Amino acid sequence: MTKNCRKSFNSGKTNRELNPLRAGGYKLEEAYGTWRRRYDALNVIESALEDKIDIPADYQLGGWTGADWRDELTRLPEDLAEDIGYRILPGVLSLCDHVTATPETAKLAAGAKKQASYIVNMCEQHRSSIVRDTKRRDAKIERISSARYLVIQVLMMVEDSFAAANLPPSLR
Repeated sequence: MTKNCRKSFNSGKTNRELNPLRAGGYKLEEAYGTWRRRYDALNVIESALEDKIDIPADYQLGGWTGADWRDELTRLPEDLAEDIGYRILPGVLSLCDHVTATPETAKLAAGAKKQASYIVNMCEQHRSSIVRDTKRRDAKIERISSARYLVIQVLMMVEDSFAAANLPPSLR
């Protein structure tokens, strides 16, 4: 069985090796903003589906539009897995290199690879239910719910990293 999300994650890691990060949290902050917007967009989409409201084609949904969110949703597990390999995991490790070493940052760095692997596995598990297109409104809402779950996992990983590194809330 092809592990699409694992391949995407490995591709992201390989691409990052070509462009290593300097010490700091800038890529992690950038990734957090991207996935926070995706999470907010998923909430809007879910709400529109629940209330049976059509989303206009030109409506902006955090980097998506009303016209393209369905296609973007089907790519979300693989895009998320790739971003974990390209920005998120390297960003967490880079952030740990940037701040003064504490027991919390050492623990964070040690567990980051394991947590990233867990989330990529979750992407793989949820991928089939997310990519399966359906006409039923309840099934679409379930797809959105699965996608939100994946994004929440990444947001929590990043927020834990910010907290362990003692980053001020203004940078989150």
